[in-house]
Amino acid sequence: MTDDDLPASDFEFDVCLSFAGEQRAYVEEVATHLREKGIRVFFDDFERADLWGKDLYEHLAYIYSRAARYCVLFASKEYAEKVWTSHERRNAQARALEDHGDYVLPARFDDTEIPGLRDTIKYEPLDGVSPGELASLIEKKIGPRQTENFLPPQPDRLFEALGIEDQEKQEIASAKAGKFFSMLQRMSSDERSIVFAVFKNACPAELPENVHISADYLRRTTGVPPVEQKALLAAIRPLGFGCSTREPDGGHKDELLPDDEMLVLTWDDMSVGIPPLKDVGDLEIADEMLRLACEPYCSACAEKALMTLNFTGLSTATFQADDH
Repeated sequence: MTDDDLPASDFEFDVCLSFAGEQRAYVEEVATHLREKGIRVFFDDFERADLWGKDLYEHLAYIYSRAARYCVLFASKEYAEKVWTSHERRNAQARALEDHGDYVLPARFDDTEIPGLRDTIKYEPLDGVSPGELASLIEKKIGPRQTENFLPPQPDRLFEALGIEDQEKQEIASAKAGKFFSMLQRMSSDERSIVFAVFKNACPAELPENVHISADYLRRTTGVPPVEQKALLAAIRPLGFGCSTREPDGGHKDELLPDDEMLVLTWDDMSVGIPPLKDVGDLEIADEMLRLACEPYCSACAEKALMTLNFTGLSTATFQADDH
């Protein structure tokens, strides 16, 4: 099976970049252009929080052999001489050999021969090619943008909704959005469905700080009985979610619904290395992500977008590119 046979949603990144430090400035511009286009690019400086504490030898082997649909290899004299670039190259070549496809996309800064890359492979010469031009070429190679299982790399519409203008705070918010997205990926479809139903139908008076909903009302909207609701919500506690119960607002029980109670849902990003945001809570980030994901759709299409983890609505680039 080749890369072209696999849906793009099977990959964490659209493209990964392998380069020597001497060419970092050029490659960083390419990566920035790609990210602005809504392309999920692995560039080490963009992943500092995620890389913190990882075994880089093993993690980079995974990135260059499994995590991306394409790998752009920036060939140069310095690239051929370095240990880490050789490690990245060998893993990328193993993937290309396994897939029998054009996974490795070489781009030349000079004519240095790179071990393992045959002369018959088409290189892209970089002499006179600007970072923006190369980014556009990579975009064409990647082809149509995926929507399922997709979190845009530059969620500027999320930043705007949260009122975050500072770049450092935007990076923290983006990292937290990534963690929430990762938690949703780890859920079963039933768990994901109940979480979305809670956020969608929760009492709007105290959102997003206080996500609460009547268990009976949740039953009426989802068909899931309260006992099963609690079981599903309890199952996702290891993912940072908390669920508690309280008496209905007003502190008294309804005589006709004596067993009704309020469900209260929380989510906290406990990731090491990602500091809290002073004025924006983790639950607010999660709530805005779900709202923006649903914004362009009718009720039925919004539900499909959420269940397939289509978060194109978080970014101007991907929101405009998506066919609404």
